[in-house]
Amino acid sequence: MKNLKLKIAVSLLGMLLIISACGQYLDIQSNDGLIVPRDLVSLQKLLDNSSKMNLGIGSYGEISADDYFIQQTTYDNLNEEDKRNYTWENDLDEYDNDWARGYAPVYISNLVLDQLKDIAPTSEEIGSRDQVLGSALFYRANQYLSLLWTYAKAYNPATASTDLGIVLRQSSDFNEKSTRSSIKVCYDQVIQDLKVAMELLPDHATHVMRPSKAAAYGVLARTYLSIGRYDSAYYFADKVLGINDELLDFNNPAEVKLNTNYPFARFHKETISYFQLTINSPLNNYANIQADTMLYGMYEANDLRKQAYFSVNLTPYVTVKGNYSGQPPFGFPLFGGLATDEFYLVRAECLARTGKLLEAQADLNKLLTNRYMTGTFQPYSLANQKAVIQLILQERRKELFLRGLRWSDIKRLNLEGANISIKRKIDGKEYVLKPNANRFALPLPIDIIRETGMPQNPT
Repeated sequence: MKNLKLKIAVSLLGMLLIISACGQYLDIQSNDGLIVPRDLVSLQKLLDNSSKMNLGIGSYGEISADDYFIQQTTYDNLNEEDKRNYTWENDLDEYDNDWARGYAPVYISNLVLDQLKDIAPTSEEIGSRDQVLGSALFYRANQYLSLLWTYAKAYNPATASTDLGIVLRQSSDFNEKSTRSSIKVCYDQVIQDLKVAMELLPDHATHVMRPSKAAAYGVLARTYLSIGRYDSAYYFADKVLGINDELLDFNNPAEVKLNTNYPFARFHKETISYFQLTINSPLNNYANIQADTMLYGMYEANDLRKQAYFSVNLTPYVTVKGNYSGQPPFGFPLFGGLATDEFYLVRAECLARTGKLLEAQADLNKLLTNRYMTGTFQPYSLANQKAVIQLILQERRKELFLRGLRWSDIKRLNLEGANISIKRKIDGKEYVLKPNANRFALPLPIDIIRETGMPQNPT
């Protein structure tokens, strides 16, 4: 682990030194070279380092999913590692990658949690202590969930106790041995962290870059949805919408500027908690991303998402335009955070699965009324449960395009018999990822396997 620890330590040391330079509030521990915070203000500033805490939600799953494709010329310009990511074959992945970027905020969260053990807050500091503690637990859980979606199989109750999950790092000690916990243990940890966090955090954060109670509810809804606990997913989606149920009106140019390159503001009224997917090729340049032809064909002519999400240019295919990350200051970030539209769809799906079809369609109709050209949307009123569920799942895919959710959705739906395959065609060769294939748990980085001796995901 020496080389790997050194890489991580140098990265985190640099981050801590940068924070230190911004204000004289960090002490230097006498027994090591890292500048380690020892008070609540300093710990909060560590968690407010958004470049580490908010911009590292894994994109490998989205790269591996089926909402887009790239043309041969784009593929030819990729490096070998990115080519292998595109075809689910990257057994040779090494630092820097989604695994390393995912564990950076886990380490910072654990550092904060470790330091909190030695702080006895005054009565005036209880609120600040709760904010710091709840935030650290939230960030850790949110990152664990992202890593599970990428590197573990779908949650199958029959095998979750033995299927390999991820590494649950519960302290900031680099010497702690890395071992993979079962998928069940991992999801239990995510839920435990979030349930503690939700009791400590405020309903609304002072900024959407900070965690809130609504955000904790949202990640709990995501977690329960991905393990098929639809009653619990409904409960927490409903709690989210009890705090914020606002929707953008795509007809209102003050809210969505359809005729511009970046239709959405970076932070808007649907945003509950702001995160970005990691910037990885080929999703690092919108011009190179071709929307899946069948998916694009699902949008009706009066559906304003066609204008907001996509650009029709001189190529024979449709490219990507807008997403909830707004206009990028650098690169081409994709939104991986929490927004109200997602939780209307979660609540609708869960209602439909429990037979409450009228309520389910009421949520869906409210969402779509704000997405279609004014006066053109005809509300749904279907009586067949299977048809309603399929409709909601289709709208979920259309609404949450390239939001970091499709990979997990495919995995959970295939366990229920959806029979979704993914196909790529490169150099005249067709690559097929069949339903429930082992490669839906992407390979762990080879340097992690080599350094730790942990088992690799099966091929």
